[in-house]
Amino acid sequence: MTSDALGWSELKFSGWEGVSPQAAYEPALSDHLIVIHTTPEPVRVFERADGYSGEGIAIPGDINLFSAGDTSFCRWEGALSFLRLDLSPALTDKVAAELELPLGGGSAIDFGRHIRLNDDRVWQVAQWLSEDLRNGGPGGRLYADSLIRMLSVHLLHRYGMASGRKSALPRRMARKQLDGALQFIHAFLEQDISLDDIAAAAHVSSSHLVRLFKEATGLPPHQYVIQERIRKAQKLLSEGQAVTEVAAMLGFNDQSHLHRHFKRFVGVTPREFVQSIR
Repeated sequence: MTSDALGWSELKFSGWEGVSPQAAYEPALSDHLIVIHTTPEPVRVFERADGYSGEGIAIPGDINLFSAGDTSFCRWEGALSFLRLDLSPALTDKVAAELELPLGGGSAIDFGRHIRLNDDRVWQVAQWLSEDLRNGGPGGRLYADSLIRMLSVHLLHRYGMASGRKSALPRRMARKQLDGALQFIHAFLEQDISLDDIAAAAHVSSSHLVRLFKEATGLPPHQYVIQERIRKAQKLLSEGQAVTEVAAMLGFNDQSHLHRHFKRFVGVTPREFVQSIR
Protein backbone atom coordinates (compact mmCIF):
# COMPACT_ATOMS: atom_id res chain seq x y z
CA MET A 1 0.00 0.00 0.00
CA THR A 2 1.49 3.32 -1.08
CA SER A 3 0.33 6.89 -1.71
CA ASP A 4 2.46 7.30 -4.87
CA ALA A 5 -0.50 7.10 -7.27
CA LEU A 6 -2.50 9.73 -5.34
CA GLY A 7 0.08 12.49 -5.72
CA TRP A 8 0.50 13.41 -2.06
CA SER A 9 3.56 15.58 -2.73
CA GLU A 10 4.19 16.58 0.90
CA LEU A 11 3.82 13.12 2.43
CA LYS A 12 4.79 9.65 1.26
CA PHE A 13 2.60 7.07 2.99
CA SER A 14 3.21 3.32 2.78
CA GLY A 15 1.95 0.26 4.61
CA TRP A 16 3.96 -2.93 5.05
CA GLU A 17 2.60 -6.30 6.16
CA GLY A 18 4.58 -9.26 7.54
CA VAL A 19 8.04 -8.11 6.46
CA SER A 20 10.49 -10.95 7.20
CA PRO A 21 13.26 -10.47 9.80
CA GLN A 22 16.03 -8.24 8.46
CA ALA A 23 17.86 -4.96 9.04
CA ALA A 24 17.02 -1.58 7.53
CA TYR A 25 19.57 1.22 7.47
CA GLU A 26 19.32 4.80 6.21
CA PRO A 27 22.47 6.89 6.78
CA ALA A 28 20.74 10.26 6.31
CA LEU A 29 16.97 10.64 6.08
CA SER A 30 15.83 13.11 3.44
CA ASP A 31 12.43 13.57 5.14
CA HIS A 32 11.09 13.48 8.68
CA LEU A 33 10.20 9.85 9.33
CA ILE A 34 7.31 8.40 11.32
CA VAL A 35 7.07 4.62 11.73
CA ILE A 36 4.01 3.14 13.42
CA HIS A 37 4.14 -0.51 14.47
CA THR A 38 1.01 -2.49 13.55
CA THR A 39 2.20 -6.10 14.05
CA PRO A 40 -0.50 -7.93 16.04
CA GLU A 41 2.11 -9.71 18.20
CA PRO A 42 5.03 -8.07 20.05
CA VAL A 43 8.29 -8.16 18.10
CA ARG A 44 11.83 -7.79 19.48
CA VAL A 45 13.69 -4.98 17.72
CA PHE A 46 17.10 -3.36 17.93
CA GLU A 47 17.11 0.31 16.98
CA ARG A 48 19.79 2.94 16.54
CA ALA A 49 19.51 6.64 15.72
CA ASP A 50 21.50 9.79 16.37
CA GLY A 51 22.01 9.79 20.14
CA TYR A 52 20.13 6.53 20.75
CA SER A 53 20.93 2.83 20.64
CA GLY A 54 18.84 0.15 22.29
CA GLU A 55 16.85 -3.06 22.16
CA GLY A 56 13.22 -3.55 23.09
CA ILE A 57 9.80 -4.97 22.27
CA ALA A 58 7.65 -3.21 19.68
CA ILE A 59 3.90 -3.50 20.20
CA PRO A 60 0.96 -2.25 18.09
CA GLY A 61 0.68 1.52 18.27
CA ASP A 62 4.34 2.18 19.12
CA ILE A 63 5.64 5.15 17.13
CA ASN A 64 9.19 6.04 16.12
CA LEU A 65 9.86 9.64 15.08
CA PHE A 66 13.09 10.76 13.41
CA SER A 67 14.08 14.13 12.00
CA ALA A 68 15.33 14.76 8.47
CA GLY A 69 19.10 14.25 8.31
CA ASP A 70 19.09 11.61 11.05
CA THR A 71 20.66 8.17 10.78
CA SER A 72 18.11 5.38 11.15
CA PHE A 73 18.82 1.69 11.78
CA CYS A 74 16.39 -1.05 12.78
CA ARG A 75 16.77 -4.83 12.99
CA TRP A 76 13.85 -7.09 13.88
CA GLU A 77 13.57 -10.77 14.81
CA GLY A 78 10.05 -11.62 13.69
CA ALA A 79 7.67 -10.74 10.86
CA LEU A 80 6.99 -7.00 11.16
CA SER A 81 4.05 -4.88 10.00
CA PHE A 82 4.15 -1.10 10.09
CA LEU A 83 3.01 2.17 8.56
CA ARG A 84 5.69 4.52 7.25
CA LEU A 85 5.12 8.26 6.81
CA ASP A 86 7.86 10.37 5.16
CA LEU A 87 6.98 14.02 5.83
CA SER A 88 8.54 16.80 3.78
CA PRO A 89 10.82 19.16 5.79
CA ALA A 90 9.84 21.93 3.37
CA LEU A 91 6.24 21.55 4.54
CA THR A 92 7.01 21.58 8.27
CA ASP A 93 9.29 24.61 7.83
CA LYS A 94 6.53 26.36 5.86
CA VAL A 95 3.89 25.54 8.48
CA ALA A 96 6.20 26.74 11.27
CA ALA A 97 6.70 30.04 9.43
CA GLU A 98 2.94 30.43 8.87
CA LEU A 99 2.33 29.84 12.57
CA GLU A 100 5.18 32.25 13.41
CA LEU A 101 7.01 29.58 15.38
CA PRO A 102 10.73 30.29 15.91
CA LEU A 103 13.00 27.83 14.10
CA GLY A 104 15.94 28.48 16.39
CA GLY A 105 18.91 30.22 14.82
CA GLY A 106 17.42 30.04 11.34
CA SER A 107 17.88 26.26 11.14
CA ALA A 108 15.31 23.79 9.90
CA ILE A 109 12.83 22.17 12.26
CA ASP A 110 14.18 19.28 14.33
CA PHE A 111 11.71 16.97 16.07
CA GLY A 112 14.42 15.07 17.94
CA ARG A 113 14.51 11.27 18.05
CA HIS A 114 11.71 9.34 19.74
CA ILE A 115 11.60 5.55 20.01
CA ARG A 116 8.40 3.61 20.77
CA LEU A 117 6.43 6.65 21.94
CA ASN A 118 2.66 6.75 22.34
CA ASP A 119 0.80 9.57 20.60
CA ASP A 120 -2.92 9.16 20.02
CA ARG A 121 -3.11 12.14 17.63
CA VAL A 122 -0.41 10.80 15.31
CA TRP A 123 -2.01 7.34 15.43
CA GLN A 124 -5.48 8.72 14.58
CA VAL A 125 -4.30 10.86 11.66
CA ALA A 126 -2.33 7.89 10.30
CA GLN A 127 -5.46 5.71 10.50
CA TRP A 128 -7.53 8.31 8.62
CA LEU A 129 -4.88 8.58 5.92
CA SER A 130 -4.59 4.80 5.71
CA GLU A 131 -8.35 4.40 5.34
CA ASP A 132 -8.47 7.04 2.60
CA LEU A 133 -5.57 5.36 0.81
CA ARG A 134 -7.08 1.88 1.01
CA ASN A 135 -10.30 3.22 -0.51
CA GLY A 136 -8.48 4.85 -3.43
CA GLY A 137 -8.39 8.41 -2.09
CA PRO A 138 -12.13 9.22 -2.16
CA GLY A 139 -11.61 12.25 0.07
CA GLY A 140 -9.61 13.95 -2.66
CA ARG A 141 -6.62 16.22 -2.36
CA LEU A 142 -8.34 18.63 0.04
CA TYR A 143 -9.01 15.89 2.62
CA ALA A 144 -5.43 14.58 2.45
CA ASP A 145 -3.99 18.12 2.60
CA SER A 146 -6.05 18.87 5.71
CA LEU A 147 -4.87 15.74 7.52
CA ILE A 148 -1.23 16.30 6.56
CA ARG A 149 -1.40 19.90 7.82
CA MET A 150 -3.06 18.72 11.03
CA LEU A 151 -0.24 16.22 11.55
CA SER A 152 2.43 18.87 10.87
CA VAL A 153 0.94 21.37 13.32
CA HIS A 154 0.68 18.69 16.02
CA LEU A 155 4.28 17.56 15.54
CA LEU A 156 5.55 21.15 15.62
CA HIS A 157 3.75 22.02 18.84
CA ARG A 158 4.53 18.77 20.61
CA TYR A 159 8.01 17.83 19.40
CA GLY A 160 9.43 20.81 17.49
CA MET A 161 11.96 23.24 18.84
CA ALA A 162 9.12 25.68 19.51
CA SER A 163 7.27 23.30 21.88
CA GLY A 164 5.60 25.21 24.70
CA ARG A 165 5.84 28.59 22.99
CA LYS A 166 2.65 30.37 22.06
CA SER A 167 2.22 32.20 18.77
CA ALA A 168 -0.24 34.94 17.92
CA LEU A 169 -2.96 33.26 15.89
CA PRO A 170 -5.62 35.08 13.86
CA ARG A 171 -8.72 35.29 16.05
CA ARG A 172 -11.31 34.96 13.28
CA MET A 173 -11.74 34.97 9.52
CA ALA A 174 -12.81 38.34 8.12
CA ARG A 175 -16.02 38.40 6.08
CA LYS A 176 -14.05 39.31 2.95
CA GLN A 177 -11.68 36.36 3.50
CA LEU A 178 -14.57 33.95 4.05
CA ASP A 179 -16.34 35.25 0.93
CA GLY A 180 -13.18 34.71 -1.08
CA ALA A 181 -12.92 31.11 0.13
CA LEU A 182 -16.60 30.33 -0.52
CA GLN A 183 -16.59 31.94 -3.96
CA PHE A 184 -13.55 29.90 -4.96
CA ILE A 185 -15.08 26.65 -3.68
CA HIS A 186 -18.32 27.19 -5.59
CA ALA A 187 -16.50 28.26 -8.76
CA PHE A 188 -14.38 25.10 -8.79
CA LEU A 189 -16.69 22.69 -6.96
CA GLU A 190 -16.30 19.96 -9.58
CA GLN A 191 -12.49 20.01 -9.44
CA ASP A 192 -10.00 18.43 -7.03
CA ILE A 193 -9.50 21.54 -4.89
CA SER A 194 -6.47 21.75 -2.60
CA LEU A 195 -6.16 23.40 0.80
CA ASP A 196 -3.56 25.81 -0.60
CA ASP A 197 -6.01 26.85 -3.35
CA ILE A 198 -8.69 27.83 -0.83
CA ALA A 199 -6.15 29.53 1.46
CA ALA A 200 -4.86 31.64 -1.43
CA ALA A 201 -8.39 32.71 -2.33
CA ALA A 202 -9.03 33.70 1.30
CA HIS A 203 -5.64 35.43 1.71
CA VAL A 204 -4.84 33.38 4.80
CA SER A 205 -2.17 30.76 5.44
CA SER A 206 -3.07 27.12 4.86
CA SER A 207 -2.08 26.32 8.45
CA HIS A 208 -4.67 28.75 9.83
CA LEU A 209 -7.37 28.08 7.24
CA VAL A 210 -8.80 24.85 8.69
CA ARG A 211 -9.39 26.34 12.16
CA LEU A 212 -10.70 29.69 10.92
CA PHE A 213 -12.94 28.16 8.27
CA LYS A 214 -14.48 25.73 10.76
CA GLU A 215 -15.09 28.52 13.26
CA ALA A 216 -16.83 30.57 10.54
CA THR A 217 -18.91 27.82 8.88
CA GLY A 218 -19.10 25.03 11.45
CA LEU A 219 -17.34 22.62 9.09
CA PRO A 220 -13.71 22.03 8.08
CA PRO A 221 -13.04 22.88 4.41
CA HIS A 222 -13.16 19.32 3.05
CA GLN A 223 -16.48 18.61 4.77
CA TYR A 224 -17.94 21.89 3.48
CA VAL A 225 -16.89 21.00 -0.08
CA ILE A 226 -18.55 17.58 0.20
CA GLN A 227 -21.72 19.17 1.62
CA GLU A 228 -21.92 21.62 -1.28
CA ARG A 229 -21.31 18.86 -3.81
CA ILE A 230 -24.17 16.88 -2.30
CA ARG A 231 -26.45 19.93 -2.48
CA LYS A 232 -25.59 20.34 -6.14
CA ALA A 233 -26.10 16.60 -6.65
CA GLN A 234 -29.65 16.95 -5.29
CA LYS A 235 -30.32 19.75 -7.78
CA LEU A 236 -28.91 17.80 -10.73
CA LEU A 237 -30.79 14.62 -9.79
CA SER A 238 -34.05 16.55 -9.46
CA GLU A 239 -33.42 17.87 -13.00
CA GLY A 240 -33.23 14.34 -14.37
CA GLN A 241 -29.47 13.70 -14.50
CA ALA A 242 -28.42 10.07 -14.01
CA VAL A 243 -26.65 9.09 -10.78
CA THR A 244 -23.53 7.94 -12.64
CA GLU A 245 -23.34 11.22 -14.55
CA VAL A 246 -23.78 13.29 -11.40
CA ALA A 247 -21.00 11.38 -9.63
CA ALA A 248 -18.61 12.06 -12.52
CA MET A 249 -19.63 15.71 -12.91
CA LEU A 250 -19.07 16.54 -9.23
CA GLY A 251 -15.65 14.95 -8.83
CA PHE A 252 -16.65 11.83 -6.92
CA ASN A 253 -14.37 8.87 -7.60
CA ASP A 254 -17.29 6.62 -8.45
CA GLN A 255 -20.98 6.07 -7.81
CA SER A 256 -20.37 4.34 -4.46
CA HIS A 257 -18.42 7.36 -3.22
CA LEU A 258 -21.38 9.63 -4.04
CA HIS A 259 -23.78 7.08 -2.53
CA ARG A 260 -21.92 7.05 0.80
CA HIS A 261 -21.73 10.81 1.24
CA PHE A 262 -25.22 11.43 -0.14
CA LYS A 263 -26.78 9.08 2.40
CA ARG A 264 -24.73 10.63 5.23
CA PHE A 265 -25.90 14.18 4.42
CA VAL A 266 -29.41 13.57 3.06
CA GLY A 267 -30.40 10.40 4.92
CA VAL A 268 -31.33 8.41 1.80
CA THR A 269 -29.43 7.06 -1.21
CA PRO A 270 -29.39 9.00 -4.51
CA ARG A 271 -31.81 6.50 -6.09
CA GLU A 272 -34.17 6.73 -3.12
CA PHE A 273 -34.01 10.51 -3.40
CA VAL A 274 -34.93 10.38 -7.10
CA GLN A 275 -37.83 8.02 -6.40
CA SER A 276 -39.14 10.33 -3.65
CA ILE A 277 -39.43 13.35 -5.97
CA ARG A 278 -41.05 11.60 -8.93
